[in-house]
Amino acid sequence: MALVLVAAFCLLSGAYAQDWGVTLAPGPIERWAGSCVTIPCSFTYPAGWMVRAVSWIRDGDQTVYHSDEARVHADFKGRVRYLGDLQHNCSLRVAGLRPSDQGTYRFRFEVVGNGSSHNAWTGKTGQRLSVSDDRCQPSLGRRLEPGTSLNCSVGATCPHRPSWYDRDGARRSPEQTPGRAGATELQISPSQLDPGAALRCQVDGYRDECDSAQSQPLGTVAPNVSRVEVSWPAGKAALREGDNFTLRCQAAALQPVARYVWSRGDVWLPEAGQDLRVDKAAVSDGGSYACGVWVSGPGWGYLSLSARESIQVQHAPTGVRVMAAPGTSLQEGESVTLTCSYTSSLPAPDSYAWYRGGRQLGGSQREMGFVTQ
Repeated sequence: MALVLVAAFCLLSGAYAQDWGVTLAPGPIERWAGSCVTIPCSFTYPAGWMVRAVSWIRDGDQTVYHSDEARVHADFKGRVRYLGDLQHNCSLRVAGLRPSDQGTYRFRFEVVGNGSSHNAWTGKTGQRLSVSDDRCQPSLGRRLEPGTSLNCSVGATCPHRPSWYDRDGARRSPEQTPGRAGATELQISPSQLDPGAALRCQVDGYRDECDSAQSQPLGTVAPNVSRVEVSWPAGKAALREGDNFTLRCQAAALQPVARYVWSRGDVWLPEAGQDLRVDKAAVSDGGSYACGVWVSGPGWGYLSLSARESIQVQHAPTGVRVMAAPGTSLQEGESVTLTCSYTSSLPAPDSYAWYRGGRQLGGSQREMGFVTQ
């Protein structure tokens, strides 16, 4: 059976025990979402051994990196780079940090030699990583009415100010929002944007510490081509008052943090998700709808808009019906009460007029009493 060398080797005495070890930077490392981190690391082992595989483990259960890529946890694939080697450097780099990445990271190496087929050593102490919200990642807001507009804002501790640009990188004359140093308001309504238009909010002067170049140059983010799909009651060729319908915003290449923006006519609508559901529709719920998809990263945000989808809600049909109580099979001299039933999406009438044989009778109420003759 192969001997497994673990942190318990620290209990051994002499130079042999001191030769096994993993050295990390003192104290925890703090980063923010969307940024990257490099964890400095070195390891030692006695002469006569050869390292055959290395790995990094988070909180003891997620494999962040392994020489065998198939063992890497899906959450870290494509974001982790091993900067070390199979001798003494075990530094690790993680990009695109998420709040879920925080935890304790430990290095492990496997060796062969000295007459043993397989041995492994895991660092006793790990590197603690904490991930907070990015202070310079823009968020999107909007003013509904009057004077509809879009707002791009960053955290209060961000030392830079955001500005609006179009897809080609032309500045869109932003105005700083009164009372908010880290917000920029773009006075724009949905009708001022062409179908399929895209807007970018750039935090001017921001530099991504993960990249030696300026972060996300203008115009390099491919827009999420979005479209509106309409779902209404099955078997109906048109929408009528009282019907329910749902609008869904479909887009390609979405990120998990994508947000959705909806407009009808010339106004931005209140907050909604990917689905915009309208229950018991009124005629006023008809109009030209469009959706937008907002994605953001450190120092930038991107809003792409769909083409407009026209929705028409028709008035429900009007109907008048007369009901007799106790019924229509009556004997001469019996009393009967007639009730006028009115169904319409229009307001209820203030008065009613009754007729018999083409001659108007007295009364202006929904019910009229008669004695049969």
